[in-house]
Amino acid sequence: ALSAPVQALTSFTRRAGLPWIVILLGGVLVVSSWAHSAPTPAGRFRLLHDVEEILTWTWGGARTAFTLPTLTYLLPAAAIVGGASVADDAVQAHFQGQDEDDALARAGKTYAMLYFGPVQAALYTAGELTHDTQLSTTSKKAFASLLGAQSLIHSLKYLTHRRRPDGSNHLAFPSADVGAASSLIPAVYTGYGLVPATVAAASAAFIGLTRIAGNKHHLSDVLAGYAIGLGWGLLVETYHRRRAPWVLLPMSDGHTMVGLALHLRWD
Repeated sequence: ALSAPVQALTSFTRRAGLPWIVILLGGVLVVSSWAHSAPTPAGRFRLLHDVEEILTWTWGGARTAFTLPTLTYLLPAAAIVGGASVADDAVQAHFQGQDEDDALARAGKTYAMLYFGPVQAALYTAGELTHDTQLSTTSKKAFASLLGAQSLIHSLKYLTHRRRPDGSNHLAFPSADVGAASSLIPAVYTGYGLVPATVAAASAAFIGLTRIAGNKHHLSDVLAGYAIGLGWGLLVETYHRRRAPWVLLPMSDGHTMVGLALHLRWD
């Protein structure tokens, strides 16, 4: 019963393609610049303000990516994905003859759809209805991570043009399904600890396994999607908790400013 909506969504994604991603990124740039000056609407459901905040955090995560500490994540992740690519053929040989219509592959694909918005929307709605600020914030960070990760993943799909193991198209690298699930991990871990984050991580791993078993992705596709989703979640967390490493404060006796003092933060 759920296969028809899944196929419709997949078909739309293929038709929309890269132009949709370009429009999406353009919206992030425009709306995020306006979000800082827009007044907060009254009422509990500040939907417009919250959408602006999500886009601002998405763009903030992108800007955070261009910093030196990002290399401490990017280089090991790239090494793992590159190393895994050597084993792609050997892993895929175990699943020859299977396809996405097999029960396990179909279950994984259907389950992955929950991470393309429904899970995040459910968290947001629950947070707003219960006046739980932490839950609402977690959902918005999860949305921002999802948006950023998928923008990068779909761009890479068209740039790399890698053929799927079943030969259905050339959009294998990286896995969007796995990236959607793994992008939730940092927000959930920051808000609620290790156990919920472990559930999200296990969900991403399960989805990745089913995509390999259905001959839709190589091992390296799955690991790359996992790394991008997790990485963008970390970028959003870094931007959300950002603190300037230095600040200039006036030196004054209360009446006359005599100079500026440079204060450094080491924590």
